[in-house]
Amino acid sequence: MGQHYGTTGMWYKDGLFYELLDTHVNFFLNNPEKLGFTQNEKEELCIKNDLPPDSRQCPEKSRQRMALVIEVLKRGAIRIRFYGDRTTVQCYDRNDKKSFEELQKCVIDGYNNCFGNVITVMDCFGWGEMINDMGWGRQIRDFVASALHTPDYRYIDCSKEE
Repeated sequence: MGQHYGTTGMWYKDGLFYELLDTHVNFFLNNPEKLGFTQNEKEELCIKNDLPPDSRQCPEKSRQRMALVIEVLKRGAIRIRFYGDRTTVQCYDRNDKKSFEELQKCVIDGYNNCFGNVITVMDCFGWGEMINDMGWGRQIRDFVASALHTPDYRYIDCSKEE
């Protein structure tokens, strides 16, 4: 099946997969424009969450970390995490049409490219569902059946960007 490139996660935004060199939140702090934020919006969000406006890192075990991740998810980015051959793919709210459509697009684009054999789709409100093509549970094709999207895997290796 698909494979990722050795890290523990990615972001997906506007049809692009961004490999993480660090954590999801630190990627945002260093690349806000890739996730739909201006530099000023990122600085305002940092201040609102009691971080210096020029923050480039956020402690993993902090209340600010999840607050920042949720704000990025609200803007339509999808958070992807890898656990061996299992992948979790998270949107902001499955009941929000745009958020759910982005989740479906991400699954379509990542399946057979960077995702493991078993995918757990989830949102920030406690919904989660395991999808796979192994013949048990909900099939991936059923999950994406309503999507009007053609697979288009576009990957950005941020370690090679300037």
